Amino acid sequence: MTATLRTAGLALMFASCSLISFDVTTEIPPQTVPGSPLGALLPASLFEVPLNVDLQSETGKHGTGPASSASLKSLTLTVTSPSGATFDFLDSLTIFVSAPNLAEMEIAKLEPVPDTASISIPPSGAVNLLPYINAGLTITARASGHMPAQDVTFNGTVVIKVQA
Repeated sequence: MTATLRTAGLALMFASCSLISFDVTTEIPPQTVPGSPLGALLPASLFEVPLNVDLQSETGKHGTGPASSASLKSLTLTVTSPSGATFDFLDSLTIFVSAPNLAEMEIAKLEPVPDTASISIPPSGAVNLLPYINAGLTITARASGHMPAQDVTFNGTVVIKVQA
């Protein structure tokens, strides 16, 4: 009985030392895809955006120790103009992460892209974003499809799950 209680106590102690996770949300600023009445093919890079994620501040807000890992939880893009526009000009969309002295890695992919004004690009793989964040994270979107008939502007939201 004593051994069972001791084992249960140790299990409880180790469980209380488990990692704490929380989400950090950062915005993708407005991006514009130029229109083309001829429907020419899209350039390979749809956008490239540096993201500033202040993990030290975020872990401080949550009262945790330093981050031990970070992963993409979600990435959403939403058309803001013109009214009624959608992502119908995209066939596929792949999101990559890069930083100085680190290999570029795919972190999300959507194919086919739905004909809607808001799309959620599901994470692909389990890339630890922590080294990229620490080195100056940049995300790049590569797409296939055609140029929209008129300029389309969109913005986005990236949610990163942090383990501390």
